[in-house]
Amino acid sequence: MKNASAAIIGGADGPTAIFVASRSMTLLLLFAAAAVLLVAGAVVFAVYRHSKNKKG
Repeated sequence: MKNASAAIIGGADGPTAIFVASRSMTLLLLFAAAAVLLVAGAVVFAVYRHSKNKKG
């Protein structure tokens, strides 16, 4: 597994930004986004099913 790296850009005379780049971070964000979409889909499905059963 590769280690993540951090780079500091800027200095005393300007703003400083920190960027962290890593393939594992990208993969983690991908899984997190998929999990959020899955949970959102489950909630929408549950609400739809509940409202359908409520109507009769």
